[in-house]
Order: sequence, then structure tokens, then C-alpha cells
Amino acid sequence: MLGKRGIFFALLFLALAGVVFGFCEEPEAVAEAAPFDWLAYLVPRVFFVLCVSLITLGMHLAKKGYRFNIRPIPGLNEMEEAVGRATEMGRPSLFCTGVSDTAHPELYASMPILNKIATVSARYRNRLLIPVCMERTLTLLQTTYEEACKSIGELRSFNPTDVRFFPGGQVYFAAASMGYMLKERPAACFYFGYYELESLLLSETGQVVGAMQIAGTSQLFQIPFFIAACDYVIIGEEFFAVSASISGDPKLSGSLYGQDMVKVIVIVSVVIAAVLASIPTLGPIVLKIAQALQK
Repeated sequence: MLGKRGIFFALLFLALAGVVFGFCEEPEAVAEAAPFDWLAYLVPRVFFVLCVSLITLGMHLAKKGYRFNIRPIPGLNEMEEAVGRATEMGRPSLFCTGVSDTAHPELYASMPILNKIATVSARYRNRLLIPVCMERTLTLLQTTYEEACKSIGELRSFNPTDVRFFPGGQVYFAAASMGYMLKERPAACFYFGYYELESLLLSETGQVVGAMQIAGTSQLFQIPFFIAACDYVIIGEEFFAVSASISGDPKLSGSLYGQDMVKVIVIVSVVIAAVLASIPTLGPIVLKIAQALQK
């Protein structure tokens, strides 16, 4: 076996062989290498710092007492009506986060919505069903449901068995949840979180049992399925706006303000860049900046 000195000389021999046989760049190629591109290095980093600064500014202003207005979102005001409808019909409600896992921000954004629905359900003495796909989210959903009931003094409305875990993965969860819905026949269904193929399966099952359905997800590929089967759909980033509006947390509303400011800056920058790109002397520079941002 080779010792440390033998390994060193072996690596040195391989490096020298690489230079001799052309595996490494020749000195002329190194000398003729392109200079360091400072524009490509600075542009994405400056944009990142700008985004972080605006979001931090929004959160700071919210902590100082500044209140940001969030426009009314269709579907937000219908949640209580849906639970009331289910109560009048003597049937339960259902809340599902799809295949949301602890790594998905949609899971945490859906917790204020679950808190609101659980609070309304406890106030109306309406049973709330929560099918769960990922075992790591089970405790979070149970705790949120329990705390919502406790906050209005209706802890007896909380039933741990109604937060039901269906193991086996995505497809088995969807099949089990569909059977669960056909058995319990909820009259109000809420789908908020990270969704994949189960979006259409669950919402179509809700149609079969005649439920009023409200859905929201940031997964744009699943939104058409929800639109086809649900009464109200909260589209894309509106999902996070609804979460901030319901929770009343200044950090959430402040970060939402910062993100909107970033969007405004991006739109203005695109318009200015389109104008500058039409100038022959500035066109190549604008194109270079755009390529740096794409990377």
C-alpha cells in the first residue's frame, strides 16, 4: 500500500501528465482567458439584496404599527357561509392540505386559514374532518385545530380522531380521502396547501356529495382543476395574501408589502429596459444585464 508520500507523488505525476498530454489548459489559453465579468457577478446579488431589503422594510413598518390594506379576495368571506351551510344541513365540513409537507411553505400559510375554519366550526358546533397525507404534519394540524377550539372555549368540539392520517403516499391518500368523503358526505370542503394529482380527485368527489368547495394553492398547474370543480378558487399568490389577511400577523402583511414592491420595481425595470434596448449604444448592456438576471 502507498503511504502519504507515495500518494502525493502519484497525484503530482498525474498533474504533470495532464499538462504534457493536454488535459490541462495551455499557458497561452490561460493568458487569453476572458476577464472577470463584474456585471454578471453584481447584478443578481444586487437584486437579491434589494428584495431582502424591501421585505425587511415592510416587516419593520408593520411592527411599527403601519397597517397595509389587502384588497378583498373572493372566497375569503364565503368560508363562514360554507360552514354555516354545512351546519344547517347537519353534515360535517372538511379541510385538507393535500400532500403538503413540512418543506412546503403552503403548509404554514394554510394554518391561519385552518384556524379560522376550525374556530367557526367550533362556534357552530359543526364537525370538522381533516384528512392527512404526510405524517410529519399530523401534529401541527391537530394542534392548530385544538388551539382554535380552545381559543373560544369550545374544546369539546375538538375530536382528535377527526384528524385522520392515511398512510401509503399520494395515490393511497387520494383514494382513502375520496372514500372518507363519500362515507361522511361533508357539505363544505376547503382545499388549501400544496396539491398535485389529488386536486381533481378530491374536488370531483366533493362535487359528487354536493359540497360547497373553496380552494387555494400556489401550484398553477392545479388551479384549472380546482376552477372546474370548486365554487371559489384563490389563485396563486392570493393564497398567501389570504393567509396574511386572516392571521393579522404584521410580519406576514409586511412581507407581502415587500414582495409587491419588488413586483412593481420589476415591472418598471422591464419597461425602462425595453426603451433602453432600442438605443443602439445601450442595447448590448441591457441584454447583458437581462442574461445575468436569468442566471
